[in-house]
Amino acid sequence: MSGIAGWAVARAFPHGTRSAYVRGCRCAPCTAANALYALGRYRARRLKDDWNDLVPAEAARAHILKLSKAGVGRRAIAAASDVSSSALAQIRAGRSHRIRARTARRILAVDVGCRADASLVSAKGTWRLIGLLIEEGFTKAELARRIGLASPALQFRKGRVLARTALRVKKLYRAAVA
Repeated sequence: MSGIAGWAVARAFPHGTRSAYVRGCRCAPCTAANALYALGRYRARRLKDDWNDLVPAEAARAHILKLSKAGVGRRAIAAASDVSSSALAQIRAGRSHRIRARTARRILAVDVGCRADASLVSAKGTWRLIGLLIEEGFTKAELARRIGLASPALQFRKGRVLARTALRVKKLYRAAVA
């Protein structure tokens, strides 16, 4: 590249960088930098080491919906996967059709273990464990005290409870049975 255009590119980006090559400079150092970048991408793709091309977002969308049904919210998924909440919203709504492979891998690695303490989960298992503890001789007041409730009554809904309550009951049951 010669003349004023080449001077503007050289001024905006230093020679010998891929950025200058992308902006139009075809000098030997910039061409070599671009070739080195392309070689790195080729090797990553061939080794499937850090391949990061675009992939269909459908698998990530289905996983987000599955987690949502299990009580895992968008913010919890964002915190666990290090993907922005707005990007997750776009994927969930079906507005993002293709996403980076690394983003998809991060989303698919999230499981229900990242559920927030205040999320609601099914109370069926919690009530079953409470029933078993009562059969073992615990009173409801004793159970309420042991799981850290302020009042001496078990006042949970029948359908759904907080995830932290379910976890506390599960821990109490394990300790009582052991």
